[in-house]
Amino acid sequence: MRVKSAGMIPSETGVRVAMEILRVVLAWGAFAAFHSLTVSEGYERLARRVMGERKFDAFHRLLFTTYSFAATAATLLYVHSLPDAPLYRAEGWLRIALHAVQASGAALLLWTPWNLREFIGLRPPQRQLHTGKAYGIVRHPLYLGFSVLLAFQPVQTRNSFATTASIVAYFYLATFLEERRMERAFGEAYKEYRKRVPRFFPLPRP
Repeated sequence: MRVKSAGMIPSETGVRVAMEILRVVLAWGAFAAFHSLTVSEGYERLARRVMGERKFDAFHRLLFTTYSFAATAATLLYVHSLPDAPLYRAEGWLRIALHAVQASGAALLLWTPWNLREFIGLRPPQRQLHTGKAYGIVRHPLYLGFSVLLAFQPVQTRNSFATTASIVAYFYLATFLEERRMERAFGEAYKEYRKRVPRFFPLPRP
């Protein structure tokens, strides 16, 4: 069991490397700002005025999915164009252990009730508060599942590690925005659910 590392970075290149990592983080920060803006209350009010209530309810989710996919693809392409270097490669039992943890993240995703057609926007979403299955473990199992898949990769480059850190951080911060919407939509029922189930990490409640 061993981890192959890229070794020490010469001091004279430290500033350059730091700036390259900063560019990755800023790219994902820009994506996060754009994504947060398009799910904000102000944006929704504006979109409803421009599109009208019926068109907003019918097509907004599909439009949101489309430009979210485009923004994600553009960010990935930009990050891919930046200079990169290997960071580590886990081998042996450590690699197997990391894959096992990733499998738990995949299992959490599979145990999470969600509808692909609703998620994409091909069918109007049903207003329903899910509290069973994976939602009984954490309030945001999709975010947690994807975070586990990203964070426990056995092979990481410098840019993939910065990407993972940025995305996982955004997932956690996004839970606060999402819960404001959930509380407006479901009121006391969501407040009671929030008291019973942890937000992001499956830790026992006091």
